[in-house]
Amino acid sequence: MLKKGNYWLKRVIKDPFSHFLIAGTVLFICYSLYHSSSSVNTISVTPSQVTQQKKDDTLYFGSPPSKQELNKDINHVVLKQMLSQQALKLGLEKGDPNLNEMLMQRYLSYVSQLAKINATNTSLLHQYYLTHQARYKHPDMYSLCYHFLTPQEVQHPISTMDSQQCLTDVSKQALLAKLGTKTVDALATNQWSTPIDTPFGAIAIKVLNYQKAGVLSFKQAKQQLAHDFACDDVNNKIAAVIKHYHIALPAGSDFTVNTKTLLNNV
Repeated sequence: MLKKGNYWLKRVIKDPFSHFLIAGTVLFICYSLYHSSSSVNTISVTPSQVTQQKKDDTLYFGSPPSKQELNKDINHVVLKQMLSQQALKLGLEKGDPNLNEMLMQRYLSYVSQLAKINATNTSLLHQYYLTHQARYKHPDMYSLCYHFLTPQEVQHPISTMDSQQCLTDVSKQALLAKLGTKTVDALATNQWSTPIDTPFGAIAIKVLNYQKAGVLSFKQAKQQLAHDFACDDVNNKIAAVIKHYHIALPAGSDFTVNTKTLLNNV
């Protein structure tokens, strides 16, 4: 019996048709398993979606939907998800500029929201600050207060002003443009200046703080950092998507389409 089994085993191994038959059987089984596992897709309707649908119906129709109306709306939501997914699988969005534009905007909105969430992570933001510190240089800066002088105050200067307006992060260049080098150089910290003539009347200025040119601290730059981090995060995600595509342009055209030019359109 064993000899007979070995005989048939050797014939199967040597027979090309047997190889074809075995390979075909294996492929059929694999395809069946894959098809059975991938042919069923789940459409989930969450409680929050139901709540939102009720709110939308109430806002649009002026009253809450009945049980039958809500059931019809939920059926529409489920069918819309099913058929839109099927349309994408079949590539039916291709050639429809309006749909492509809508999908692009949805994707940009999605990655932008993720980037804003990441920008609230202090650890990530501080690491970004350390990497790009050179971006956050600042010129000589003043924090100051000013007071419009009455004619009496011009003639008889006082050390305490009843009313004053204060400004922060005023660059020295801006002050020089408005007041001139002589006036700016004469300003002293925590002292009211002598009367300064302006097109709007005489004023006195008191410098509260003077910060020489340098790099903004993490705290000072945090708002700008969050904006820059989010922008870079979005661009990095889109650049990663671009790498997966080959761009074919008309032969002989002088178009320039690359990662840089594409990101300029975001």
